[in-house]
Amino acid sequence: MKDAIPIVSDEFVRNVKELLESVTGQSYGIAQKIRFHESTVWSVYLDEKKLGIEESLSLNEGARWVTQDTKGNICVTSWHFYDVDEVVLNEYGLDLQIYDKLLDRSKWEKYRKKAPGLIAELETAQRITEEMNQKYGANIKLWTEQKPFLETCFNAKGMNEDEKLQKIEKHARAMYETWGAWNEWATKVGREIYAKTTKMRLGWNEYVKHVLSNLRDFTGAKYILKKKGEKALVAELDPSGANIFANRGIGSFKETKGRIIMMSDIIETINAKSMEEYWHIQRRWGRKITRMVTAQGAGEPYNEVIISPELVKQVVRHVEEKFDVKIQMRKDRPVLVTSFNTGKLRPYGKLYEIEKHTRALAEAWSRIEEKA
Repeated sequence: MKDAIPIVSDEFVRNVKELLESVTGQSYGIAQKIRFHESTVWSVYLDEKKLGIEESLSLNEGARWVTQDTKGNICVTSWHFYDVDEVVLNEYGLDLQIYDKLLDRSKWEKYRKKAPGLIAELETAQRITEEMNQKYGANIKLWTEQKPFLETCFNAKGMNEDEKLQKIEKHARAMYETWGAWNEWATKVGREIYAKTTKMRLGWNEYVKHVLSNLRDFTGAKYILKKKGEKALVAELDPSGANIFANRGIGSFKETKGRIIMMSDIIETINAKSMEEYWHIQRRWGRKITRMVTAQGAGEPYNEVIISPELVKQVVRHVEEKFDVKIQMRKDRPVLVTSFNTGKLRPYGKLYEIEKHTRALAEAWSRIEEKA
């Protein structure tokens, strides 16, 4: 005789949704039954449609789905990390079709020399899951299929709704923290391993496209190419109306032989409410601009934006520690600057460093804007 399908109240599912939002600080939705698998009784999912650009870039997807099946099993499931075969192909130029073999972890050593970044990342994910299982008493498993993901489950038969919610909270916290720890390692140490071990090569033109794409992706602003030589590159913020409300943590990017310098827009423009006010502040700091303030606009009372130096220092200290970069304020104008030597870095190595420094300046801009 088949087990009866458990009866779950709509109120309980709403309570699960609210619990997840409380644990993660992110928005969740309740899935419609048409989206269910036959064995699914209810399902709550991470609602990405409500997220902005910056939120989506830093999204923690450890507790992406919470579901209950007809046997009473409640599972918290993460999103997948990536497609293993795509990583191996893109980073190491290998068409190995290895995803199915990674389920057997004794095979990982076989692929260490061929795809060191991938194996280091999977081993780190496995280590973190073991640590979190011990900390929370969960049973998180790393499923190393074609698209690796995390999952932890428990059987809720005989539990009342309060007991279920307590269990869900414990497993959701474990998954949320696991994803965060793995993602932090992957973004910092993991990316550095890939940058140093990748076998792929980039031509100069393709590299330039990646740089501009990087700047756009992590700021949401538009950039124009001002100069492109054989080994030199200069890109600046596109001075259009759309950019005034974008993240302008990167105002300019300059690469010369052996060094890359990245600079924010003028911080005092951070709360400008119009293009006229924006250009008024730019002119005040002696920046050469092609667009002049209209006579009518010049006569308008502009709000003076005063940014506390101590506030900037606090934000910079936090961001420097988080991204392991050095950020300075120029002495002649209020802009943030970060730079690094390219040395013998290959193009992918430079892109890794560019992304890290871009993220740092973009976050510093966001934090200053929020506090100012």
